[in-house]
Amino acid sequence: MLHLEVNFRKGRANQGKSSWCVDTRSILSDGKEKFFLTKEAAQQYCKRVSEELVLSDTDAWTWTFADLQDNFLGQVKKERRAGERSQSYLNDKTRHVGQFIGLTLKGNPLSKFRVLDLTLGHIELQLMDELKLGKSKKTMENLFGSVNKMMKFAIKHGCRVTNPCIGVEIKFDLAKPKKKTNPANIQPEVIQKIITEMNPRWRLITSFAANSGLRQGELRALTWGDIYWSTNKINVDKAYKHQSKEVGVTKTEAGVRKVPLAKALKKAMQEYYIAQGRPSDSALVFQHEVSMPKKFIGGNQHARYTINPKKIAFSKNAGQPYSIGAGSALTHAHFLKAVHTACDDAGVDRITWHDLRHFSASMLLKKHSNSLWEVSKRLGHAQKSTTENIYGHLIEDVTTDEEEDLLALG
Repeated sequence: MLHLEVNFRKGRANQGKSSWCVDTRSILSDGKEKFFLTKEAAQQYCKRVSEELVLSDTDAWTWTFADLQDNFLGQVKKERRAGERSQSYLNDKTRHVGQFIGLTLKGNPLSKFRVLDLTLGHIELQLMDELKLGKSKKTMENLFGSVNKMMKFAIKHGCRVTNPCIGVEIKFDLAKPKKKTNPANIQPEVIQKIITEMNPRWRLITSFAANSGLRQGELRALTWGDIYWSTNKINVDKAYKHQSKEVGVTKTEAGVRKVPLAKALKKAMQEYYIAQGRPSDSALVFQHEVSMPKKFIGGNQHARYTINPKKIAFSKNAGQPYSIGAGSALTHAHFLKAVHTACDDAGVDRITWHDLRHFSASMLLKKHSNSLWEVSKRLGHAQKSTTENIYGHLIEDVTTDEEEDLLALG
């Protein structure tokens, strides 16, 4: 650590000016004399500057944020090639870091600002206000998480020794409406109407999602080997990343779980399995069709499966045969189109595919009203608080128990 001295300028003091001076011209190319009203303030400045000036065998301490961005993303790309990071991780970091260094500080591009000169005050009092525009709290938390990782990288490479992100209050755009599921749009009878308007294969996919509560990415990556027929469980240990063609780990460690396979759902899936020609364990359960429809194999070719609001299971009704064909993985667009088209045909408000997970959660909250932890495990949340924060507004809507008198009357 470099040592800077504090000097007292008597002439300035006589003029009533700030008289405690720190001179950085001898150690910084753009150094200058800086004056303070008190000795304590000057010493505090010396400490911060000295801590940040970490001289090493590299010139990292002179990096601008453009330099830091290139080196940080270069490292992430290297980790991606080695299989240590996913493509979606790289995409997220590239987007987030790009948004951050695209900001302006003191009227100049942050990309040209030297990394060691950035302070917590710069971030919290200036950059955050520009960065938060049009962004929700969750978006800002994710974005700032990437910035924090970049600053940790900066410390490792000698740009600075402190992290200016620590202690920063995350701000977000209060005018940005928070996405919130309307409980009225995910009532059993509404979900039933939507499913009824789908073709037989999408009825099964949608009912599977509504029953299991799997995230879309988990559903897309599900293979036949993940269906444990003997124990009536669905194994969840992988997922397609958001709007990506890449399979990776689940969203969180708690996302690795075993979800119960309901009796009627199991029967429907067994018939679908036979109709698909008994695929291998590695084959995707729900694929994008690329062949012409064929007759249902090994079962009633006029079978269809719908959701029973009481049992959250399946029942058979007359309908069209399944379409069978080996294909590629379904995409985010396939799911969105399927559910929006069905909503329009059913004459109900459009819901998102993720709302089916909300539906499943609301039913689980009703079924396990005394065990929030049980619902958390089923949904793949690491903490009960996550379940409560996300679905708290649904709890009141699914609670139907009558209030008991606190004092007997009469």
